[in-house]
Formats: sequence, structure tokens, C-alpha cells
Amino acid sequence: MNIKEETIKLKKDLAILRMNRITQQKNERHKIKQIQHKISQILNISYNKNN
Repeated sequence: MNIKEETIKLKKDLAILRMNRITQQKNERHKIKQIQHKISQILNISYNKNN
């Protein structure tokens, strides 16, 4: 899986978790933070590779 596909997948997961939080279903706040952190790590690595 390449970087672009991975970030898209993680952003979809993040959107689902946010929707669950809004509708007060299965609140997993720690997963939201983990996914945000993983997205920023992937993007940071990809930006550093390009420079």
C-alpha cells in the first residue's frame, strides 16, 4: 500500500470515528488521537522524502 492510499484509509477511519462520537456511539477518543498522529507521521515522512 502506498502513502496516498494509506492516508486516505486513515482519514476515512477518522471520519467514521468522529461520526460515532457525534452520534454518541462507541466513543473511542484514544483511537482518534492515534489515527491523527499516524497521519501526521506518514505525511511528514513523505514530505521529507521529497525534499
